[in-house]
Amino acid sequence: MTSTRLAIYLIAPVLTIAFLVGSFSLGSAGLLPDPVAIHWGVSGQADQFLDLNSYLWLVTISFVSYLSGLVALEASGDTAKLLKPLMKSLLVGLFFFILLVVTTTTMLQAGLDTDESLFIGQWFLLVLIPVAIMVWLFSAKPSLRVRGNLEIGLRGLVLLTVPLSAIESVSRINVQARDYGGWGLRYASNTLAFIPSSGAAILIKLDWGEAIAVRMDNPEDFVASYQLETAG
Repeated sequence: MTSTRLAIYLIAPVLTIAFLVGSFSLGSAGLLPDPVAIHWGVSGQADQFLDLNSYLWLVTISFVSYLSGLVALEASGDTAKLLKPLMKSLLVGLFFFILLVVTTTTMLQAGLDTDESLFIGQWFLLVLIPVAIMVWLFSAKPSLRVRGNLEIGLRGLVLLTVPLSAIESVSRINVQARDYGGWGLRYASNTLAFIPSSGAAILIKLDWGEAIAVRMDNPEDFVASYQLETAG
């Protein structure tokens, strides 16, 4: 079982059930305020609230729906072999991030009186850290390396591995943001594109009909190196 499948079928449901059971238990014991704070202003002061019962059922329906979508994605066919694994990884990561934020803000309110407003100061800025990491990661030019398989990485992190036997051709192209709907990690016309900027790139065509476009400097050098590595 892959790590993503394990997260979808076991880890995420267990953590979600633990959060929901804990929240309903605190609510029924009168340890959560009513209404519950659901939004904080830039000062860190709670400024929007929802009655406790509605809040508990809203988070329950939201997490169950999200988990159901992840299970459906995992169980679907592999018509987009490149897109599906990345979608699963990103959506699973987003799920755990949302669960962490909701769990933290809910538990911080445990024991507060109903007339108290939760003040979390500037700690809410911590939620921006994952966003900053994603921007930093996907703003880099990808790296390509042949080590038994073709590996595509960003800032030293391998994001995608493709068997050399599945590669039909490797060629130099020029990429522009408008061809793929913008910069960053994109998917259009059966092509997974890593394009932090417009310019020279490598196009890798795969035997199942999809392709990978990778923005890089000196793509001719990689084409020559790839041909040398795979010769014979």
